Amino acid sequence: MLREKTGFFLTMKPTRLFLLLASLWILSGCAAIGPSYPTPIPPDVLPTAIAQTAAALNATAFALTPSPTATPLPTDTPIPTITNTPTPIPPAPPARLHFLQPGPMSVLTSAIQTKLYLVPGETNLVQVALYGEDGRLLARDLTRVEDVPPPGLELDIEIPFEIRAIELGRLEASIKDKFGRYESLNSMHVTLLPVGLSQITPPDPPFERAAIYSPAAGANIHGGVLAVEGALWPVNDQPVILELQDEAGRIISTRQLSLTGNTYIPFTTTLPYKVSEPTPVRLSIRQTDPRFNVIAYLYSLLITLNP
Repeated sequence: MLREKTGFFLTMKPTRLFLLLASLWILSGCAAIGPSYPTPIPPDVLPTAIAQTAAALNATAFALTPSPTATPLPTDTPIPTITNTPTPIPPAPPARLHFLQPGPMSVLTSAIQTKLYLVPGETNLVQVALYGEDGRLLARDLTRVEDVPPPGLELDIEIPFEIRAIELGRLEASIKDKFGRYESLNSMHVTLLPVGLSQITPPDPPFERAAIYSPAAGANIHGGVLAVEGALWPVNDQPVILELQDEAGRIISTRQLSLTGNTYIPFTTTLPYKVSEPTPVRLSIRQTDPRFNVIAYLYSLLITLNP
């Protein structure tokens, strides 16, 4: 066979041989310059490749996007406000006659264990009394005390009583001067039981309800008008009575005020007077207990009135 093919090429004419070789060369050249197709990506790899390409494009786009510049917002300038500063009230003085035990509205059985703090008055006598709801006197104790520096002492008093039914009671402590005028008086409402157990409530704060800033104790007053400045923590909503009383018990002048509130209420007032000679008087401030129609609280000091 080989010899036959060789003989075939050799027996061909030179012109035909040339054309055959030229055709083969052209065909091989066309195959070499034709388009080159990429190798296809396997199906199981294609999703991963797409995801990676998308992530790369997003990262590039984010890197090329300029960051926004923050523009500061205008700041509101606060408008100055007017602050009303209340006029300060001087500190309240310590109470001169104060119940340490029991407290207001305690439920009490006999005998009442009473504890007082007091600054003794002119006579060194202090009275503690218990009244029933109809005003009858159930018990009373009058004790003489001796004061030692510093002023003020505690006093324990036992108050026995007998009742047949539950009732409202009134416990009162008072101090009088040598002319029988009240120097101090304090009181409270309690519930009285014929039998049972006592229930003690806390006492009021140990401060005087009344504070008189002017005049001072022992002051000499001239001109026929006494100016009084002070503050009161009211016991109730009853009128507040300021009074000037001489040693004979005569009322020189009286002034009525309306002070209500659950704190110290400042006040300023005047009391006109008329005397012909220097006259020692007691200036008192008090409120009434409307339930029993007696004095609920009283505070006082001594001054001298001059013409």
